Amino acid sequence: MSQYECLNDEAIDLEMANVKNIIDTNIVEGKADIFKVLGDLNRIKIVELLAHYKQLCVYEISRFIDASVATTSHHLITLRNSGVITSEKHGKRVVYALENEEVISLLDVAKDISMMTEKV
Repeated sequence: MSQYECLNDEAIDLEMANVKNIIDTNIVEGKADIFKVLGDLNRIKIVELLAHYKQLCVYEISRFIDASVATTSHHLITLRNSGVITSEKHGKRVVYALENEEVISLLDVAKDISMMTEKV
């Protein structure tokens, strides 16, 4: 295997236009925001639940994840504000559902990566 040589300043300057196309600040920030939202164990649990149950209320979710209703509500608000889930009023209850099914694909990829790193 050949040894890698880092680019010099001149070569880096020439590559800067390509890098700006690769790292679009708005897109990268959006990606980071999703990972921040999903970077909490309780929020992952909520998304996993809503992937398997069409709708759940805050009380049901709080019991399933073993958290207080207040804590669960906080997480639900964060997930809703990020567009991951949606909420709908049903009488006195608010019912939550997945808004964006693609988050399940993201969690599946995370599961695959986590399983690969466990084998190492």
